[in-house]
Amino acid sequence: MLNESTLRLKLCFLMLIVIISIGIICSLEPIPQAKEYHAFVDSKKHFGVANANDVISNVGFIIAGVIGLLRIRQWVSSKEAKLWRFFFFSVILVGFGSAYYHLQPSNTTLVWDRLPMTMGFAALTACVLDERIGGEIGRKLFLPLVFSGLFSVIYWWVTEQAGAGDLRFYILTQYLPMLLIPSVLLLFPRPWRQSKFYWLLLGCYSMAKFFELNDALVFKLTQQILSGHTLKHLAAAAGILLFRPVAPAAPDSNRGKNIILS
Repeated sequence: MLNESTLRLKLCFLMLIVIISIGIICSLEPIPQAKEYHAFVDSKKHFGVANANDVISNVGFIIAGVIGLLRIRQWVSSKEAKLWRFFFFSVILVGFGSAYYHLQPSNTTLVWDRLPMTMGFAALTACVLDERIGGEIGRKLFLPLVFSGLFSVIYWWVTEQAGAGDLRFYILTQYLPMLLIPSVLLLFPRPWRQSKFYWLLLGCYSMAKFFELNDALVFKLTQQILSGHTLKHLAAAAGILLFRPVAPAAPDSNRGKNIILS
């Protein structure tokens, strides 16, 4: 058990991360979607499919999501299990949404790529909070996190249609979890066997972002076989495929209290 003062101090640190992140985002000028974002370097067609590698590589998300659901199918029905099911279902939707987008990249199709991604980020954040902090905090924040993510995409789309696109809040919903999740893992530690898959997932995501930012360079280095964006999909999907969530503990008298020590 964590004593109350230590728990409050750690929660205040997490709140500080959130407040500072929101403050930085709000201090920025509106960020429109760059038109060149849709100009991916690999446009090769295979089997009549345009941008084939970027489209087909999304099958990895569908496979990872389905396998994730199968891994937790025998979990005792609980609110924790529902959060993880939502996460893996969101991953499946990412596969379909991203494939649809890459068939014909545009702001209109990009909406269907980003909506399920925000759902996945929100669900993963809620799962980590629920598992590590307890007190049902993850479950209480789940819907607000999901709706704020969906709102950020809709807000961007509406502002783009009005000719004044603003990605700031979408950026917040994508990158804030990448600050909060490792912070929670460090502040509320568990044995390595229960933490290693989170770090593996974060590592694969970081690698995916590297590939995304070096789309043309990777395409050149691979002799135009695979682009950075294609490898982005594969790296992110691999992290989810290898991920093993921690099964919820059996209900007991401590359930619902603030916990945790390793």
